[in-house]
Amino acid sequence: MLRIEIATEIRQDGDPLAPALRKYHIRPEDVLSHRIVHRSLDARAGRPAQYLWQLDLELSQEARYAARLRSHARIVTPYVYQAPSAGSAVLANRPVVVGFGPAGMAAALLLARKGYRPIVLERGPAIEERRQTVSRYWQDRILDPEANVQFGEGGAGAFSDGKLTTRIKDDRVPLILEELVKAGADPSIVWLNHPHLGTDSLIEIDIRIRKAIESLGGEVRFQDRLDRIETAGGHLAAVHTSRGESIPCETLILAIGHSARDTFADLMEQGIPMEPKPFAVGVRVEHLQSFINDRQYRSIPDHSFLPAAEYHLSHTSSDGRGVYSFCMCPGGYVVASASEPDTVVTNGMSYAARDGKNANSAIVVQINPQDCGEGLLAGVHFQQRLEHEAWLLGKGRAPAELIAHYLGRQPSQEIGTVQPTYPHGVELTDLHPLFSSEVNQAMQEMLLHTEQIFPGFTGGGALMTGVETRTSSPLRILRNLTTLESAVGGIYPCGEGAGYSGGIVSSAIDGIRCAEQIIRQYQPIEKH
Repeated sequence: MLRIEIATEIRQDGDPLAPALRKYHIRPEDVLSHRIVHRSLDARAGRPAQYLWQLDLELSQEARYAARLRSHARIVTPYVYQAPSAGSAVLANRPVVVGFGPAGMAAALLLARKGYRPIVLERGPAIEERRQTVSRYWQDRILDPEANVQFGEGGAGAFSDGKLTTRIKDDRVPLILEELVKAGADPSIVWLNHPHLGTDSLIEIDIRIRKAIESLGGEVRFQDRLDRIETAGGHLAAVHTSRGESIPCETLILAIGHSARDTFADLMEQGIPMEPKPFAVGVRVEHLQSFINDRQYRSIPDHSFLPAAEYHLSHTSSDGRGVYSFCMCPGGYVVASASEPDTVVTNGMSYAARDGKNANSAIVVQINPQDCGEGLLAGVHFQQRLEHEAWLLGKGRAPAELIAHYLGRQPSQEIGTVQPTYPHGVELTDLHPLFSSEVNQAMQEMLLHTEQIFPGFTGGGALMTGVETRTSSPLRILRNLTTLESAVGGIYPCGEGAGYSGGIVSSAIDGIRCAEQIIRQYQPIEKH
């Protein structure tokens, strides 16, 4: 195919094929097919705002057009995913996948398509029931420790913004986006610069993926937690579940989420090699979305028709800690995300329309293993202490403070122009006691730095709400870099909870990589 680029006026947000054909003098009858590859917004000051597009054209006279356009186009070969050829070893039992977030879903879908009929164990409920329990928690504060924002079909990402931007360079990225489109996502996610799904869209997408797995011979067992792993001769032999069942298996994709703290403890007791890893903690900051739009689109006089604007921030503190924005939710809401009683955990969520009044983002500070104390589970205990202290400080609600008051060390007496969206309400208080002096110093430096490059960020009633702790797993379940197996043969630690990804796309890719390893080694179940 021939790849070309074109710029259009920002009110032109539909298919750019017609202006592209006019610009490059390509006859419409010579176009056999076309697809949009990418679109980004160029809103730099000093020039008219425009959309920048990349298109791939399949032309009946490709060589002639390529020669004529020369530097304006290039021939590309579209990526087509090819799963590895099946190995020759015989599986006596069906593969087991533990966890049904993005990593577990992607692994199970690939295994099912290739005939391996996986069994999926998910400790939480199906998304239909999970949606009800999460709503009950948000509205009535009734927490179900096994069915919440962290546990259940879709993983923690099911009740977030559904961001699909990833920094990893992997040929499988288009595959993930195309699979989501097949499951009902808007086709624009394939080519938007910062694609997202929205919580409302994610729910139906999760259901369709589950039904596809089941239609291909896979099985998804909800409210069935992994309790124990049985080994023989250094290799996996069976898994034991919370329902009292023993499932014989030689292969296990361990795609637990970053909040499966009890499972981490069980794995440690059973001798599965793990190590502490850095993570991050901080707060959710909220601004009026109109303020973010005005700052980001300031070179465009009328930007009312443009999508809700985003921002991405990073800084290195004076003691070398990374501080950065995380999971920025335009037009979104700060949500209650605890999985344990008497704790406060915040997260961000947007619906597909991103039409909420506020924007929110986490501002988090890097925590190193040595900050947490001794022991493999020290990072887990660090998170738990912080979440409980936030609950105490907020008197059962979320502790909050105006950013300007946090920086000025003066207590906030009333909410400003930014009304908090946390569903259980906030308690205005000094947030400094929540964090160590090192974390407070790093966060203050970050906010002051941001004010210089993003004027108004720390004023205007902007609010910070504690506490954000579930940015990533505090542990890494060790695996071989080549085979992706644990030291216990047949176990494939996978995804965000295992410490190998962050976000929907990278987690799904890690799930596919682990499924590919099983395919390379074993014959499909359906063949014997």
